[in-house]
Amino acid sequence: MASGLRSLTGQTHAKLIVIRDPYVGEHTHEQRAQLRSLPLLVNHGYDRVIHTDLWDNDFKPVSYTYFDPDDVDPSEIDFPLVHVVSQDGLTEYNEQHLVRSLLKQRSEDDTYIIVCDTNAPRTPAYTTERSFVDEFMPNKGIDYESRVTNYIRNNLNSALPVSTNRGSKNLYYHQISDCHNSVGAPASTLPELFDYETAPPNSPAWDPLYYFINHDLQEILDKYTERIREALRSWTERGDVQKIANNMDSMLTQCQFRTDRLDERRQQNAKMYADV
Repeated sequence: MASGLRSLTGQTHAKLIVIRDPYVGEHTHEQRAQLRSLPLLVNHGYDRVIHTDLWDNDFKPVSYTYFDPDDVDPSEIDFPLVHVVSQDGLTEYNEQHLVRSLLKQRSEDDTYIIVCDTNAPRTPAYTTERSFVDEFMPNKGIDYESRVTNYIRNNLNSALPVSTNRGSKNLYYHQISDCHNSVGAPASTLPELFDYETAPPNSPAWDPLYYFINHDLQEILDKYTERIREALRSWTERGDVQKIANNMDSMLTQCQFRTDRLDERRQQNAKMYADV
């Protein structure tokens, strides 16, 4: 785990890490992409995550263990932990009490990663004038957008722009783009990544379809794209969610929500690529 911390932060001395991600906080139009940092953190070995159940729609593009903040007992839970919480969540929804308890419970060797919309999160019920980063040391601050951009550029051959306007700053989508790009499949926009007419059979883009078949078959609605859109919203920054949902819904309908037919349809795309 020390290697994961060094890769993520560039050091191993401080185990209290505060990652600033503005998407965890308020948005002008609608709440979205609050969990976009998790693929990067899971990739570094940090897969035990606390966040509000408002963002938990049971769909996880990466695997992690979820803890509802209302159910966490600070004296019982083990570290390392990731805690995704906005400043509003700290103050208005009282997660500040859980954060303070975890900060006091942990030892200096316990890794506690807090992802917040500010690099100086406050717990005003305890200290009104300063952030807890001024109290609990050593700690290390990181800017999520800079860190994920550097990681993608140094480790992946992604054709997707590292931009929230035309692409994404979610590592998950760039991992799909890297997979597609390696065999010459379309890889430069989010809808292209989830175009199942061209997606290579080894693409991670197929995985969500199996999730929806295995978990939601009994809850299929006439407007199933709404379910998919809702599932993707916590992970995706911009309006391509609808196009992705339409592509997924189309393929699920084509395969009649059956995994065997999805397997067959997936393998048909292998003939399009020599190296798959």
